[in-house]
This record gives sequence, C-alpha cells and structure tokens, in this order.
Amino acid sequence: MNQPSAYATFKTKGEFVYRTSAYIQWGTSSESLGSCLLLNPGSSTLYRERPAPHHATMGETTLDPTMRQLVKLTEGIYSARAAQGTLNGRLHIYNLFSLQHPTAKEAIGLLEDLLQKGETALDEHITRSHELVKHPWMLLGWGCMAKTSRAITSLKERWLQEIAAAGVPTFGKPCATGKNYYHPCPQLHAMRELILRDLIALHEQVCGTVRG
Repeated sequence: MNQPSAYATFKTKGEFVYRTSAYIQWGTSSESLGSCLLLNPGSSTLYRERPAPHHATMGETTLDPTMRQLVKLTEGIYSARAAQGTLNGRLHIYNLFSLQHPTAKEAIGLLEDLLQKGETALDEHITRSHELVKHPWMLLGWGCMAKTSRAITSLKERWLQEIAAAGVPTFGKPCATGKNYYHPCPQLHAMRELILRDLIALHEQVCGTVRG
C-alpha cells in the first residue's frame, strides 16, 4: 500500500507559529495531484522541534484530522491509481491565512489583531498565480462562517483573483449563503463520509472522471 506522508514549512514570528506551506506526498513525484484552499492551519506539528524564532523549518509533519480527510478525498478522486498503489504526486494545502491555531474564531481574532499592530500583512498570506498554475484543480473549503471580518473578505477576494489568473478549475460544496464553502472535514464524524462523496462528485462535474 502506498502510504502518504505530510510535509510542511513552519516559521515563528513573535509568539506565534505560521505554517507557510504544506503538502501530502504519495510516492516520489513532485507533480501536483491537486490543491485545496482552507481557512488556516490546524493542529499538524513537525516530528522534530519547532522552528527557532524568526527562522523557517521544513520537515515531515503529523497528519491532522483534516489532512487524513484530504487523503481520503484524493484517493477517492484517483481511485484506480490508489487501489493499485500507483498514486504518485502531491496534494498541496493552502490557507486563506497561515497563522496556526486550532480554533477558527480565535484565529481570525488573532489575525485581525496582528494586522492592526503591523506584525503581519495580507500579502504575506497570498500565493501568486505563477505558483498556482501547476495545479489541475483546487478545492475551495474554508468553511461556512456566519460572520466574517474585513480581513477575511479581502483575503478571499485576493486568493480568488490569483486562482482565476492561474486558470485553475475550482470546486467545493457551497454553503447556504453561496459565498463560502463547506470545510472538507466537518466536526461531526457522521458527516465526513457524506461530504467526501459530495466533493468527489463535484470534482467529477468540474474536471471529469480521472482515468488510469
């Protein structure tokens, strides 16, 4: 069985940790299998020590619950290759903002505070179109937020501009408002298989059936 591993780059700035990049790896290829855009990094951690202040550290990480769900999604999309053990490549995980915190509401509050103090800037959290163009698709799944902030609205707009400029096909399960997308890993375990089926079907609608 081709067991995936996760890798990420973390950096510290003040007392906070930022996960500036992350991907899940099958096999040895660096080719992109796809990508996703979520809210912010959750609970994955490096197997070794955290980065020194103002330094970045890249290495293998634990797979948090969201990453495990993304493994299931990717292996569902590429089901034939996954079943044969020949899935080879990377799923890239992006976030609207890179500040690591397990609670979304608190993370947004911290981000707003750091922006106001000038300790971070919106540009630091955006990946440009020339980097995104390598992806065959992108799952949008930052969650259904009843209330949002000016910072989050700006981040969403700027991310979507870069994705559109890159020409990457997108899909996701829209929330009732139509402005946001369900997170791929709901807190309710009973909902996780249901949303997986929905997302695999939505991918097929947008990108077609993956063959081979």
